[in-house]
Amino acid sequence: MQRLFLFLSIWIMLAHSGCSPSQEIKADYQALNDGWSVQSSEGLTVGGDVISTSGFNSQEWYNANIPATVFAVLRQNNLHTDIFMGDGMDKVDKTPFQKPWWYRKSFTVNKEEKATYQIQFEGINYKANIWMNGQQIATDKIVEGPFGRWSFDVSQHITDGENTLAVEVIPAVKGDLTIGFVDWNPSAPDNNMGLWRGVYLKKSGAVSLESPFVETKLTPDNDIAELTVSVLASNHSDKAVETTITVTTPELFNISQKVTIEAGKTSNVVFDAANFQALRIQNPKLWWPLNMGEPTLHNLTVTAKDGNSTSDELNSRYGIRQVEQYLTARGDKGFKINGKPTLIKGGGWVDDVFLADEDAKVKAQVEYTKHMNMNTIRLEGFWGKNNTLFDACDENGILLMIGWSCQWEWEAYCGRPELPFMMITGDEEMVRNTQAYVSQVKLLRNHPSVFLWVFGSDKLPLPKLEAMLHTEIGKVDPSRPLLSSCKNREVMTNDYLVSEVSGPVGVKMLGPYNYVPPVYWFIDTIAGGAYGFNTETGPGPQVSPLESILKMIPADKLWPINEMWDYHCGRHEFGTLSGWLKTFNARYGEAKDLETFAFKAQMANYEAMRPMFEAFQVNHGKSTGVIQWMLNSAWPEFYWQLYDYYLMPNGAFYGARKGCQPLNIVYHYSENAIYAVNEHLTAHNNLKAQIQLFDINSKEVYNEVKEISLDAESVIKLTSIPSNLKTGTTYFAALKLMDANEVTLADNFYWLSSKDDKMAWEKTTWVNTPMKDYADLKGINTMPKVSVSTSMTQREVAGKQEFKVKLENPNQSIAFFIELTLVDEESGQTLLPVFWSDNYVSLLSAETKELTATIANDVIGNRKAVLKVKGWNVN
Repeated sequence: MQRLFLFLSIWIMLAHSGCSPSQEIKADYQALNDGWSVQSSEGLTVGGDVISTSGFNSQEWYNANIPATVFAVLRQNNLHTDIFMGDGMDKVDKTPFQKPWWYRKSFTVNKEEKATYQIQFEGINYKANIWMNGQQIATDKIVEGPFGRWSFDVSQHITDGENTLAVEVIPAVKGDLTIGFVDWNPSAPDNNMGLWRGVYLKKSGAVSLESPFVETKLTPDNDIAELTVSVLASNHSDKAVETTITVTTPELFNISQKVTIEAGKTSNVVFDAANFQALRIQNPKLWWPLNMGEPTLHNLTVTAKDGNSTSDELNSRYGIRQVEQYLTARGDKGFKINGKPTLIKGGGWVDDVFLADEDAKVKAQVEYTKHMNMNTIRLEGFWGKNNTLFDACDENGILLMIGWSCQWEWEAYCGRPELPFMMITGDEEMVRNTQAYVSQVKLLRNHPSVFLWVFGSDKLPLPKLEAMLHTEIGKVDPSRPLLSSCKNREVMTNDYLVSEVSGPVGVKMLGPYNYVPPVYWFIDTIAGGAYGFNTETGPGPQVSPLESILKMIPADKLWPINEMWDYHCGRHEFGTLSGWLKTFNARYGEAKDLETFAFKAQMANYEAMRPMFEAFQVNHGKSTGVIQWMLNSAWPEFYWQLYDYYLMPNGAFYGARKGCQPLNIVYHYSENAIYAVNEHLTAHNNLKAQIQLFDINSKEVYNEVKEISLDAESVIKLTSIPSNLKTGTTYFAALKLMDANEVTLADNFYWLSSKDDKMAWEKTTWVNTPMKDYADLKGINTMPKVSVSTSMTQREVAGKQEFKVKLENPNQSIAFFIELTLVDEESGQTLLPVFWSDNYVSLLSAETKELTATIANDVIGNRKAVLKVKGWNVN
């Protein structure tokens, strides 16, 4: 009997100790993003202590799924659905958004008494008071700022069964450092107030895990990678806890260590190659940027165990890759990935104007970036409403440079008196914003796509703030370079930005932002031309194709171009097409109707965009990177976009695709010469380069074939075009790179002028360098009409529809600038997103081209795709 009593006593003790598998807490991470109710505080007579109780009636409130700003919630409820037409944005009453709004959510929990529960808010704009089950868990003294992330231990507040959250969102006022669109487009009527990122309930044992991170150190020949794996482990109990942390990548390592975490503390648990030989990886599969290799990703599982009981588990992905910065001979910064100097070719990202991008749209834009052969996206003040952008960049080999916005640098945008530095001032504010930035670093540091953390845009942070950022970011991510500002000096001055903390900036932001002709990029040495790293620049407006124009300009304002077109431009200096239109008319000739203008604008878009990237390619070594301002648009507009709000590519999209192709044959506008470019890490031998020139009547005036070989990462000059050729004022150049079997590997087609574009260099500003004379491309207006034969086949490939189009030109004349479109047979609207192997192509006499387009099955659905072919001189 005594033995039986002892046995029962031990059994009871074990049953309540948490060591038995039956008592194990199952770690969980639950999204609380669906089924919210949202309403203005106007007229409400109760506070969060009542609204956050189960008995409160919110049936008359707006239904919403988050992430969603207040205005996005209203649009989810079919309000303000047509405001992109005309000046509809300006007609929205902003008064309702000057008061707080409430977000309310009920959810069910099967509570486990020994579990730790945390409510995590990924992004709130601008301030918030938060209640749960009648109790306030956070005040607006804590929850302030758009980029903060907050986690609250609610183990004592949560109940078994129904629970209710209530969040009072307080809008930003003048002087607050909130999200903003600077001069890119109009601001949202609600100034983007709301829960703009997700809310999550995390369940764990006493120890919870956060922010797993894998760092890489490579040997010079990349044959060995030494990894350092770390994770933040927090003890939520009131006594020290010993836990076993295990990190696993199935094909590489499975290692563990025991650690003791003090009560209420967070420890950075580190595994390094010096102590764990398994982290010394032989012949690693590396993560490479686009066109340098495969972006290989590995899975990582991290667990925390107390005996046999799992307290928490995280799953993540990482890439084995190393980032370094270097200086060129003239002191410009460049970046190496895995030891290889990488020419940055990218575009500036902006979120949807209501921060309401759907995941599918985000993924499509990353795929568009890849399709354009661009390897980088720059984020300035917009970091996406969730991790979709970062995951997609990891998967596609697209680098990300991430930073704050110049919204926080100018009085016109943030409402504070201007300083020589960013406007984050005061000790409390510097601490808050440093903590916010570090919280983003911890969220994103395991994404191999992220290669650079940026602070200022046009200005430096205050030295005290920059030092704080360096120190705090260095604690959680010592693996990436930090950039204090994207601007090295004011244009046309020698007043360089030099940080007291980090020294010279080393990159430039000298414009242009408005139109410059192709030759600019090859000859400019004082502003935005092809030297150094130009962190934002571009040739100004990119007018959308006609289909998109009809979606934003009312019928009575369609033609001629007027103030409604200007409304759909940028703001301030960029709030009109007039300067661009003057140059367009001088170079191409004035269009007489809307359809002609919209199509000819695509020629101008293409011609302006391609040489920017090609000049940086040809000058690689002297140049280290260029970011087109911008990649995309927050709303339907005509400025700074390679594709528009509707995902419609414009001519600049395909100009960028040509200008960024890693194997390229390039016309050098300044030297009147031809160059070959190989950006691959492998050589291309036994190539043939063909250079042909034609006058406006399609008569061949020059034909040269050269046999060449291209070393890895090389640029060579092939030939100079004789200056005595009788080309006429407007003429064409057709360039090809072929293999030994004369299979085309890369081609390019230029429309050129024997009359030069001339620049007024002494009048250069940060906006652009004005022109004082113009190239003459008006010869295209006299080209004879031709007919082109077409055929198309369709098949399914890997969940996508592939369309193969064959074009043939049986005429004596060149078929110039042919646009291919796949439209829905019923609606006539273009099927988007679409990925053409090439577009806006030209065909020489008797030439045949085969092009492909792919569209995802879920885009096409049951619709029938019809091919539309339109060319400048094609019937």
